[in-house]
Amino acid sequence: MDKVEKQLRKMPAKDRDRVMDAMEKIILRNFSGLNLKQLTGFKSIFRVRVGNYRIIYFDNGKTIIFESVSRKNETTYNDL
Repeated sequence: MDKVEKQLRKMPAKDRDRVMDAMEKIILRNFSGLNLKQLTGFKSIFRVRVGNYRIIYFDNGKTIIFESVSRKNETTYNDL
């Protein structure tokens, strides 16, 4: 089980459903309705805000890799 799966299992079902919907939109590259932002200083790292949660992912144009899904706090972006 990878890091993102563990993070998803720990969150409440209602939040998990919303996050999973956003992740599906990212995979389909349907960014409408998403609070999407490119992270400053990074060319291919993005974050999507879903309520109090942040989805951090890499997108090189061909491949999308989800790095983390976590509650927003002061350490959310530290491990990039």
